Amino acid sequence: MTSISVRSRFRGARLVGVPSVVSLVCLASAAWTVGPGLSLAQDVRTDVRTDVRTDVRTRDPGSVVVGGVPAPVAAAASVAAPASRPAPLPLGIMARNTATGVEVVSVNPGSVAQASGLQPGDTIINVGGYQVGMVGDRVYDVGDEVAKHVNAAGQVPLLVRNGRTGALTTIPAQFGTASRAINGVLNAPQGLQVPPTSVITVRLLDVTEPQWRDVALTQGQLPVARGFPVSYRLDPPASTPQHRYAVDARVEDAGHVLLQTTSPVTLASLDREQRVDLTLAGQAAPAPTAVVPSAQIQQWIQTYLGRPPRPYETEVWLADLQQGKSLADVQAGILSSSEYFERQRSNRDLYVADVFRQLYGVPPTPAQLADLQARYDRAQGVRLPFVQQLQQQPR
Repeated sequence: MTSISVRSRFRGARLVGVPSVVSLVCLASAAWTVGPGLSLAQDVRTDVRTDVRTDVRTRDPGSVVVGGVPAPVAAAASVAAPASRPAPLPLGIMARNTATGVEVVSVNPGSVAQASGLQPGDTIINVGGYQVGMVGDRVYDVGDEVAKHVNAAGQVPLLVRNGRTGALTTIPAQFGTASRAINGVLNAPQGLQVPPTSVITVRLLDVTEPQWRDVALTQGQLPVARGFPVSYRLDPPASTPQHRYAVDARVEDAGHVLLQTTSPVTLASLDREQRVDLTLAGQAAPAPTAVVPSAQIQQWIQTYLGRPPRPYETEVWLADLQQGKSLADVQAGILSSSEYFERQRSNRDLYVADVFRQLYGVPPTPAQLADLQARYDRAQGVRLPFVQQLQQQPR
């Protein structure tokens, strides 16, 4: 039997009766008689939630489907069995379903939601154009809808109402991308020492044109405190076709370059994870001029705690050095002390930002601050491992 299939998915359209353009197909599905020799086949969603009824969700906010559904013929053909549901994809949020969408209550550190810029108080209106949350008397789960509408590249658009400004914006959520990280080890010649206050900078450069100098796409910094070799990691941005890239590194103290790579190391591409070990060379401070431990400890107490050392305080830290601890351990101990934390008003955000500034010499960017907050929370507020991790890992 020839039938006319009317699909109710025109963007922003209102369906009143039969549209002017229809497609002729041969169907063996639920059908309703509309005239001799013809039947009207309803576009039926066959997932486990909708049974055999019209899907009233729409691809665009504000567009609706109106008009009655004809009564089914008693001997209508059977509807195809429901398709299996795709496994939900986790955004990494705690949320509340509402009539206006899915309200974000909290965002998990390191999640897709955090990478996409979602924040508590935001409301996800739809996923790939399909409403989520409470729609009529049904709940449309955001994880289910993400799994249904994510594309082959692992991307799905979220229409979000900003909880601070009320503005609507489309956020591209990205799932399951392969790592494109650049990581490796920094080595320096044996016998060369640098002050423990030195900072290493590793950069990803665009070297497409010969005249381009210091065109850094991204960079990471970490203190030298524990000496060489040092592991690093860079997360590059998306590459530009026909461009060439390279990695270099340098060690600086008080604005002076002590060590650096002799030339940037060229990369084959930015489309995959790769290891690039770097060797630093140059004129570093010789061992006899290294910082005297007692003087360094006194400087840290004055700088971090805002006061001179108390009687025997320096000696206590020197005793730790004699028992096998390093200067970096002493620095971490002072930065994680209750006195230093109280100088930051016992406030997590002020504390993590000032630790970063003391270690790297510059305040954190908003993205770095968010990462610092997540690291502190993962450490469950235990300050010593938080500081030690910052001493060892690039930022």
